[in-house]
Amino acid sequence: MSPFFFLCWCSLCLFLILPFFVHSQTFNADNLLGFAQSLFREGDYLNALHEYQRYLFLYPNTAQADFVQLHIAAAHQNMGQLETAIEAYQSLIQNYPQSPFIERARSNIAQCHLLNGNQATSIASLRQFLSDYPMSELAPRAQFIIATIYMDRKDWTAATQEWQHVRARYSQTPFAEMSDQLIRIAQQAESLPRRSPRTAGLLSTLFPGLGQIYSGHYSSGVCSLLVIGATAAGTAYYIDQERYEIAIPVGIIGLFFYVSNIYDSLQYARAFNHQHENQLRDRLRKRISESNLFSASEAPPTDMTFVFLNTRF
Repeated sequence: MSPFFFLCWCSLCLFLILPFFVHSQTFNADNLLGFAQSLFREGDYLNALHEYQRYLFLYPNTAQADFVQLHIAAAHQNMGQLETAIEAYQSLIQNYPQSPFIERARSNIAQCHLLNGNQATSIASLRQFLSDYPMSELAPRAQFIIATIYMDRKDWTAATQEWQHVRARYSQTPFAEMSDQLIRIAQQAESLPRRSPRTAGLLSTLFPGLGQIYSGHYSSGVCSLLVIGATAAGTAYYIDQERYEIAIPVGIIGLFFYVSNIYDSLQYARAFNHQHENQLRDRLRKRISESNLFSASEAPPTDMTFVFLNTRF
């Protein structure tokens, strides 16, 4: 076989085989990414993470690298590895500055801060997000989340103001309609039953047990009255009998119960207020939960704050 004929034969074979090889590589890449996506949707985030990482290792120049990086970060987030997730989101922002997923990454960084218990940092991140992307489709959601953070703090005035911003700026979104409903509920905070700790303490100072009764703890108030009254009467009796070795210990015990009675009245008044505020907050939480505003594709769940109730990225 002549060299020229051999070269032609090799070129023909390469021409015929190369498309199949390229197709095979593409097919394998699509299969691998599809498998990772399937694991992610099923909630098997650890194995999904491994498959995403395998995909980037085998196909580092893929056009879907930013998409994969986003889901690597989200997998960490949904597994509760929040610091790692923040680093992964920041890696996406730094390495793919033109990616359409930048907005989502920055929004999710704020979520991670919130899930990590850093409410102030989360609010700052969300406000920066709103400043940078005021017209983003995620903007109404970010503004709404700020309101719910204040709601969890029971800062009704700040929460109402944030919901008013949602209603005014994003009037065509479901978040605006829900904000309007929540504003009406939150305004009831002004008419909640309240007890003044100062008044409760003063009442118990003047008349033991009266501060507890004022705060709705009738049995505790009556008990305090009886115990303090009995120790006071005992102290007076033994002083009259000049039996000071008994009068002094009984008096000290009575003084202890008297001071405890004042302290308890303060705590009961605060607990009374917290109870009614918690009931109002629970109503707001329930209303948000029933609205299904946070879809299964938007955020992870948390036991630390209500914002992302029963949701996933």
